[in-house]
Amino acid sequence: EQHTVTIDSRKDFYDFFTPQNAERPEIHGGFALAHWNGKTDVEAKIKEDLGVTIRCIPLDGEAEAGRCIITGEPSARRVVFAKSY
Repeated sequence: EQHTVTIDSRKDFYDFFTPQNAERPEIHGGFALAHWNGKTDVEAKIKEDLGVTIRCIPLDGEAEAGRCIITGEPSARRVVFAKSY
């Protein structure tokens, strides 16, 4: 759990997964719990921009209404995002 953060905004999400030094990107191996609207085009955009993919959609957990961090559309729960290194 120490490598998992809860993220509620697009800016924080992009900041979390964008290396500080593009020439020598650091590897932090973290996971982000964030709301997603369930649309594959949004998932593809995140992968294209950051190389980040959904790792888990916790269906047995409690629903938590919120807003997709990319589109602002309603979301029923958070999903787990991570980057493969």
